[in-house]
Amino acid sequence: MGLILLTFLYFLPLSNERFIIESSNIAFYSYAPLEDIQAVNTEAIGAIDMETREFLIKIPVSAFEFPNKLMQKHFNDSYLETDLYPECIFKGKIKGESAIGELTLHGKTNEINIPIDFLEDGEKIIISTTFKVLLKDYKIKIPKILFKNIAEDIEIKVSSTFKKYIKE
Repeated sequence: MGLILLTFLYFLPLSNERFIIESSNIAFYSYAPLEDIQAVNTEAIGAIDMETREFLIKIPVSAFEFPNKLMQKHFNDSYLETDLYPECIFKGKIKGESAIGELTLHGKTNEINIPIDFLEDGEKIIISTTFKVLLKDYKIKIPKILFKNIAEDIEIKVSSTFKKYIKE
């Protein structure tokens, strides 16, 4: 588990209401005139404290897998610059049917409010959402020659299952 996540868990009030990601599927889609691009990431880590409703999700950006390895290389080297910006972090609070907080991507942080479907059954929490991210909001530049290949807004779909955290 990452240092940020452990620090987050440490500073949360002691409660039996902490949950950590058991499995996660984050997919993004770029629908463009010449080519649709998609990738999937199953390596996110994160935690939710249901008493405070605070959460932290950390996504290793280079773990997105593309059907085409050349696309994956361009994504990591040219667009997201994963050597400089290896993680995407979303932290905030769950309020009703929304996750409200700060999304940090490509070294830029923005406030976001995304709708979520939230199912809690005591031992597990399942969260799913679909939302869009504008590349310009995170200073991700697309060369003009490729503007018909890559959309300016990217659709993100997330499905994560959290399990109750048991301190060892």
